[in-house]
Amino acid sequence: MSTVQGIIQKGIGESKNTVREQMPYFEKAFPEVSNCYHGTINVLLDKPLVILIADHTTEALPWHPAFKFVKGGEVFKFLRIKLRVEGFDSVDAWIYKAQFSPYHDNPYYIEILAPHIGFTGTPRCSIEVYSSCCEGLIVG
Repeated sequence: MSTVQGIIQKGIGESKNTVREQMPYFEKAFPEVSNCYHGTINVLLDKPLVILIADHTTEALPWHPAFKFVKGGEVFKFLRIKLRVEGFDSVDAWIYKAQFSPYHDNPYYIEILAPHIGFTGTPRCSIEVYSSCCEGLIVG
């Protein structure tokens, strides 16, 4: 298990709508996340995190009406983690990698699905990754 620190970022609130629309598809494709809050926790990491192999990858899900006409759907990857927000107990959570997210290719920025935690502001947090990990260099 590896741990990476970060700070929660204030989002624009759009994920509350998209996750609410996506959740019926997630409940069928990956029921583990069905009790999560309908929104994401955005985290700016102190170190980059690149996910090569997720714990679960969905088929292309046609969660939005536009996918009936283009692309056929969006693929989502989930990685099991433990999230600890400063001042709160750790919770089981999942890194949520949406194929068309503007953050998809940024290794310092992750979106997390978790049960409702109740924090305010932009507290520090830590992410414990259960999958085997190694640290290295990023050439960019």
